[in-house]
Amino acid sequence: MPPAAPAAEPTSDPDEPDASDQRRDAWVINQFYGQVHATSATFGVSGAAVGGGHASVGRLPGINVDHALRYFAPPDGYVRAAALLREQCLVFLTGDEGTGRRASAFALLRDRIGTDGRINGLSPAVSLAQLVESEFVSGRGYVVLDWLGEKRDGVVQAFDAGRLADRLKRAGAHLVVTTDQRATARRDLGNFTVQWSPPDPSSIFQVYLERVGTLDEAEIDLVGARIAELRLPGEVARLLDRLPQGVDAALAEVEHTEQIRVSKWFATTSSWDDLLWVGALAFAHELPERTFEEKHARLREIEHAEDLRRSTLGEAGTTVEPLQGRRTLYRDGGLVARRYGDDPVGNVGWEERRVVFVADGMREHVLRELYECDYRLWRPLRIWINELAGSSSVEVRLQLALAVTLLARDRSAAPEVWDMLGQWSRGRAAERFTAVSALSFMAGEDALAPAALRLVLDWTDGAGQSPAVTAAMALGGPLGMRYPTEAERWLWHLSTRGRPIRLLAARSLGLLFCTVADELDSATLLLKRLVLRLRRTLEQAPDPRWVSYAVETVLEVLSAEQLEHSEPVVARLLRLCPSAVEPVGVLWAEVLRSLPHRSTAMDTLSATLESLAKHDGTENAVRALGDVLCRELTSAECVLLRRELSWALSSPVDPSISRPVVAALLAALAGKGARPALG
Repeated sequence: MPPAAPAAEPTSDPDEPDASDQRRDAWVINQFYGQVHATSATFGVSGAAVGGGHASVGRLPGINVDHALRYFAPPDGYVRAAALLREQCLVFLTGDEGTGRRASAFALLRDRIGTDGRINGLSPAVSLAQLVESEFVSGRGYVVLDWLGEKRDGVVQAFDAGRLADRLKRAGAHLVVTTDQRATARRDLGNFTVQWSPPDPSSIFQVYLERVGTLDEAEIDLVGARIAELRLPGEVARLLDRLPQGVDAALAEVEHTEQIRVSKWFATTSSWDDLLWVGALAFAHELPERTFEEKHARLREIEHAEDLRRSTLGEAGTTVEPLQGRRTLYRDGGLVARRYGDDPVGNVGWEERRVVFVADGMREHVLRELYECDYRLWRPLRIWINELAGSSSVEVRLQLALAVTLLARDRSAAPEVWDMLGQWSRGRAAERFTAVSALSFMAGEDALAPAALRLVLDWTDGAGQSPAVTAAMALGGPLGMRYPTEAERWLWHLSTRGRPIRLLAARSLGLLFCTVADELDSATLLLKRLVLRLRRTLEQAPDPRWVSYAVETVLEVLSAEQLEHSEPVVARLLRLCPSAVEPVGVLWAEVLRSLPHRSTAMDTLSATLESLAKHDGTENAVRALGDVLCRELTSAECVLLRRELSWALSSPVDPSISRPVVAALLAALAGKGARPALG
């Protein structure tokens, strides 16, 4: 039966973003994420090839695995881990981030399945019980990177780990899980766990010499001495990656030099206003000069008010220093500079200068120094930062989001960042946008993405409406791209909640579909999962309203348009990916047979057909779509659909172009043997 129309619901908060706002915000985040921030920091998955995506779930490209293993040297514990994986098909690598767990997981799996074997990444939010119920393919390797753990007793974890090992043995597959100490009760998982520590840096250098071998003896001594001072494999790999630019350039280690310069500045500065200026710049970087000075002035006001409060409470106060002018900050040896950006319209001489650090890499080091300052500085900064999060300027909010992401790289400051994001998730729309932007940046960081996912999943249930709305928005962006299966599952769950959450979740699922559409297989897989979820809802939904909500969510996905232009994503899939025809047809059959949604569904289908008609050779795809519709709908529904389509498509913008496509679909719907989609 078609679902009944849902009862009237209260109107949403006027502060909630509408569909156009959410789409614009997604576009802005993706543009800033992919372009603007690159001048200020480096984001991306370590071990991924240049230009590679951020996904760590699903099939992992062999080129990414090769890149991660380019200088791999087995550390202590590797032999034991290899033995456990060989005997039990399951091993947990437990240790701190940066100790080489990721590369070691790939190496262990390659040892078992060969260099040509396929490695699949699984969600870090998956539970052991869910893994036990998963389907594993013989001869394939699986990895859970940065597993989040679960809130269950360690004995229960050990029981499920044993079941999982048996499941893997029967399937002939192998699984490596990387995690930190907090995610496992090690005394109970000891039979499967190996405590991980980084390899000797010199052994990594030796691998480099064996594979590249372009250095003379003097250069080997110089580089070897510097590498011996490093601690983590990633630091060694970054130095080795710079060697093709020359040994001197590699040993200069720009980041290290910048860190020393920042540390010296903080140790020697005597001007409180200079400190406030640099503090403001760390969170409001690369803004037009007048905009930045306005923000800095507001920080001074807040600091002065805090100073008066301390004086009233009997604490030691200070006298606010007078503004010293701009020139003192830009003197040689300082940290601050002014520069003109790229002028997109050619109005050279009219563009306003922007305030920046002398070197892009300084920003992260300044943020770390600021966090180590005492409460007198950090308290006014925190008040001011929260004001920035609600700014009407998108550029200000994005720069703040980038700053808190850089700050979260500092393990000691990370709890402060999570607290900020939690506060913003409960705030107004602008603050939630800032939180979503920060989570989007974190999605590109191996160390931060799992923690960002954990935070967002905590917001999805029991944290209140505003955090759930923020979670829905975040899962529709880069974080959802990195963990598409997890994002799709939770967005579908959120689409059954109250109106504000439900609408945002449905839109985010549509946006997620847009963002993964460049990878045709990923987009098709998302549609196939939606088919399963929709059918399960139609058969088992305890509340009739859930059926209506599910149809609305599917319709949102089917109507999604590409971010850059107005072509429906489904039209592009039908043109370029024949395997997408089946799930698209099944989904459309269900939304078309729903009376409350048929009008909107017909409009969406008409728009898709008109888009397809603009491309040559699409009649076959449309005919295949019609065959699926004919199979899924009853004979009576096919007759009704043909009549309504004939009327809806009778006056297209250009009948001569649309006629072949329309005729192909109508002819397919006239086929015999139509049957119901569900029993």
